Amino acid sequence: MLVLLDVVAGSTAERNLVKSLSEYLTLKDLSVNVAPIEVLEWGEVECFINNISCTAQPPIESSDVSGVLGKDIISSSTSKDPDNVWVTYWLNAKRGASAVIFYDEYPYVRRRRIVVNEIPSYSFRTKIVAKRPAVHVPLSVLPKLKKERYVTISVKTFKRLSQGYVLDITTGDRQPRVAVITHHDRWLTGFRDNGIGVLTILKLAEFLEKSSLPARLISFTAEEFGDPAERSFYWAYGSRVYSKNMLDNSNLDLAIVVDTAYREPLSVDSVGILGLERSLRIVKTSESEIGIGYTDAVSMVDCGIPSIVLHNLNAIKPVYHTDADTYPGRSVEAVIVKLVRAIANIVREYSEKRMDSLYKAYIERIKSVSTPDMRAYIEVTSDPIALSKCLTKYYTTVAIEGTYSDLNTELKLLTYSDIIRGIKAGRKYTILDSDITVSPEEVDHLKKLARTMLEEAIRCSKTGYS
Repeated sequence: MLVLLDVVAGSTAERNLVKSLSEYLTLKDLSVNVAPIEVLEWGEVECFINNISCTAQPPIESSDVSGVLGKDIISSSTSKDPDNVWVTYWLNAKRGASAVIFYDEYPYVRRRRIVVNEIPSYSFRTKIVAKRPAVHVPLSVLPKLKKERYVTISVKTFKRLSQGYVLDITTGDRQPRVAVITHHDRWLTGFRDNGIGVLTILKLAEFLEKSSLPARLISFTAEEFGDPAERSFYWAYGSRVYSKNMLDNSNLDLAIVVDTAYREPLSVDSVGILGLERSLRIVKTSESEIGIGYTDAVSMVDCGIPSIVLHNLNAIKPVYHTDADTYPGRSVEAVIVKLVRAIANIVREYSEKRMDSLYKAYIERIKSVSTPDMRAYIEVTSDPIALSKCLTKYYTTVAIEGTYSDLNTELKLLTYSDIIRGIKAGRKYTILDSDITVSPEEVDHLKKLARTMLEEAIRCSKTGYS
């Protein structure tokens, strides 16, 4: 059923996958909607270094570059955290390198794809620039290239506007309050990222339909890449477009995002809600604080939908976006079964009653880390779910601790109160929305912004956001 190939947003492979998934679910008598979204398809035609096969890094363009390895063309490890590829690429571009050749220290990895950008930005305000070739080679070929010293990189790629597809499934005969989210586009083999999510959605859809439990189950296109505008905030494009234009957010009180969730303990991150651990007790979990910013949950949060992400992002780093991200063994099947049962528990609870206490817990958590004046302001509410949604939408932002030039940083979705508290402790944060790095000297400016966003959240909750 699930073919593990490089499935790029807008590609024939994606179209065929979504078609087969839709036909399978329809045969199971499920309500299925397939929605097209315009995406930018990027693809590699060929990649060679001195006639040795390589892997192009998206979204570089076709080019031919020659030079001395170590002088004109730089070779670099992807490091233990492969997202460092992005930092290494733009730093070397800044220093004048004509190309960068990446390799893995993991000998079993022969191919890896990471989006690169010559501009140090993760914001919507800037556009990706990737003129210099960035390629990946297996560790085994690096000695040969170093011995030859003079190398020629020849890359052919393409970009074109195309159609990606969102798979939207509705179960039960009542208005769903919970959406379960995954994505089906992937680089290279992509079992953990994110074939596992698709498998979970398939099994969950059948389980919920048999139990007459109401939910929206959505598999997005263009989570990895696909924004036609090529914004530097390049991920979660499909969910961003769909959630703003085609999803009725007002009726949803929770989004559960399943992404890289393949082994126990599952890492759990949440925003807008606290206390779901009891409902998830079937599966072993642990907190992580890094899962929101890297997933489609950022789109849900941007629409004011409290979200929880189930993932293993730290565990998959060695095989992240590689040809080694294959079926990890039969133990994963037991995890899927537990995960389906745990999510079904949450859907059942939401179908039976309001879950005010979970949203009150989140509001109390924000109050506990806020300054006294802002803490008193947060108490003005009579509807904890509405206030939590509005705080989710307006009072949270994606940031990294440190600057764009730092290695081993993690994207986190934080409240402004969290950032203020961290800055007071002497830390710096770069806020992705503006690409501004805020230091302890600028905390007063951030306090003013935080107050403005908190006032917007309070206004939102009073006008009946539900």
